[in-house]
Amino acid sequence: MACGSGFIKMNEIEAHSPYRYGADQGLYFGLYLICFYTCGLLNMTSPNLLYSLGAMALFMGVPFLIYRWLRRTYVASRGRLPLSALWMQGIVIFICGTLIAALALVIYLKFINPTFIVDQMRVLIEMYSSMDWERGQEAADMLQTLIDMKLVPSAMSVVMETVWLGVFSGSILSLLMGLLARARKVNHVKDTNHFV
Repeated sequence: MACGSGFIKMNEIEAHSPYRYGADQGLYFGLYLICFYTCGLLNMTSPNLLYSLGAMALFMGVPFLIYRWLRRTYVASRGRLPLSALWMQGIVIFICGTLIAALALVIYLKFINPTFIVDQMRVLIEMYSSMDWERGQEAADMLQTLIDMKLVPSAMSVVMETVWLGVFSGSILSLLMGLLARARKVNHVKDTNHFV
């Protein structure tokens, strides 16, 4: 079975549901998100143009990747899959992908760099304190109070917020990419006589 890599035989489309395709492709999407998070975290701890550009490129590539997977599924079905099935496939991709990336993020925040959240809050405190702006100093004082009172968000709460944001935004993106995947007609002779 090769649908995890995005390649689908047209006779497989009848045998498997959007859940199966979404789960298979979600594994690869999870690895993709881990690369994205890695670039972002590296850029936050050691600012570098290469990390920044890498994170931006990976972020911008998400819609193209989701479209490619949904389009391949639609073409493999010979244009018979309804929008709801493509949408569900996209949602499952995001659920599986974000959960895999969340596991990696938990490991990083709890075991590899447990002071990451506090360190980033201190960076914000320095930035706000250096501003010639009254509100900026108030924000810096509030963040410092949170640190002093040990009210810093836990690693799990940060990760869960990331998961919810990923799934919510992914469901919207999947709907849009599903519409685009169905927008172009399927050439039955050309598109369905090979792996797509």
